[in-house]
Amino acid sequence: MERFGQDRARGEADQIKALSHPVRIKILDLFTKDRGRSLAADVLLADLIEIDRDTFLNFNLSQIAYHRARLQDVNLIPAS
Repeated sequence: MERFGQDRARGEADQIKALSHPVRIKILDLFTKDRGRSLAADVLLADLIEIDRDTFLNFNLSQIAYHRARLQDVNLIPAS
C-alpha cells in the first residue's frame, strides 16, 4: 500500500535518517550496483573490506548485520 500525507513524510524522514551513516550508504551503493547480489553480512563485509580495507577491516559481522537491518527496516534494500 502506498503511503500518503504524514505517513509518507515520516517514511521519507526515516529513510533519510537511515542514510545518515556512511556504512549504510556503502551497503546501499553495493546493492544499487548489483541488485541480485547477496546481502548476507559476511559477503557484504568481505566486499566492503575489498573496497576500503582500512575502514572496514575492524568491522565485525554483527555491525554489518545491524546496518543492513536499518536499511531493510525502511525498505531501501530487500529483507534477506
